[in-house]
Amino acid sequence: MLELEAALTRFIEQQDLYNRDFGLFTDHEIRQRSEVQLPPVDDRITLSPELAYLYSHYEMMDAKAEGTHKMKNAAVEIGESAVIYFVSPEHLVRQQMGYRWISDKGETVESSNWPAHHVVIANVNDDPLIVDVQASGSPVYAAFEGGEPKLIANSLADCFHALSILIEGALLFQGETSDEVTYETKPDFLAHVMPSLSNLLGSEQMDALLEYLSLQ
Repeated sequence: MLELEAALTRFIEQQDLYNRDFGLFTDHEIRQRSEVQLPPVDDRITLSPELAYLYSHYEMMDAKAEGTHKMKNAAVEIGESAVIYFVSPEHLVRQQMGYRWISDKGETVESSNWPAHHVVIANVNDDPLIVDVQASGSPVYAAFEGGEPKLIANSLADCFHALSILIEGALLFQGETSDEVTYETKPDFLAHVMPSLSNLLGSEQMDALLEYLSLQ
């Protein structure tokens, strides 16, 4: 678990640096808990050791969700190009709706096409970020535009390391990661982050991650 601890520490540092200068949200981030405790999770959801570590050590802050029925989540910004919404563990079961559980003739039933060990932990534009809770290290997959999930990181630790690389790059570019005329990702930004991402993830997983985040 030491690698995940290091990855999350790095991620929180970069997230906080970015949010301090360029963040769009207030009290809407992933924050380290003052005390280690695992909040209640629906019994139907299985957590891997890595997810249990994440949720017991870090909280998904969402000030606007307090006292409402809004699904509580933390917003992670990748410059002006993408926002990833990480759902709070208390609401994980709601995040599975449309994936593991679907509506059939007015009733909510478990989908025969969705593996129960695939847990959706976040989304980008309603496209799911998925953790395989059965596999060692908690590999992370992403599905976009209704397609089959693609592997974007061999572990949850690698996923947070990759997000740190992207946020570090966005910070260097002062949050301006998209061309203001074409709205496409700036080539200089991609040229900056891609070598580190490729070294961490490999080219295939890097491409899947960038596609998921609409960065290329």
